[in-house]
Amino acid sequence: MKKNIALLAGGKNSRMGGFTKSFLKFENEFFFQRVLKEFSNFDRITIISNEKKIYKEYPIEIFEDLVKDKGPLGGIYTALSSINDSCFIVACDMPFLNPKKILNFYNDLADYDAVIPLYKGRPQPLCALYNISILKYIKEAIADDDLKIMIPLKKANIKFVEIDDDKLFVNINTPEEYDTLTL
Repeated sequence: MKKNIALLAGGKNSRMGGFTKSFLKFENEFFFQRVLKEFSNFDRITIISNEKKIYKEYPIEIFEDLVKDKGPLGGIYTALSSINDSCFIVACDMPFLNPKKILNFYNDLADYDAVIPLYKGRPQPLCALYNISILKYIKEAIADDDLKIMIPLKKANIKFVEIDDDKLFVNINTPEEYDTLTL
């Protein structure tokens, strides 16, 4: 099975004062560069962003949202539709992603529409592996303008996997969170 990853980097970044979160730096690297490096052994790496021009100097495949203004669910839809295969979907504001923690998800993907980690009992749908089979539920949710990610997931066959890692799911949404970013 091919291993694909799509980095969702198309948000409005309103809580970050409009600054594009994938271009925040940590340890002298942009957040998105850290993900590209960590997942460099994947078969296909893409970025989902409506700002293609800001990534033009990087050798990466970029897709713009197929359906505009649908939030992260629209990004997941674009990733799965554009890649036309299963895909690990991750938000661009997670600087501590580690492929070792999620590679085992591929062992279960044939039997499920998605494999989603839980952290302290909470689903992490923006750091999850999606089977192309879930696309029908996502299309339906977008058509109904039900944009909460958990809506199509409730209809799908999902495997939830508890992962106990204090750093893995850290995401940066505000300047204050960015200021406290530490290893």
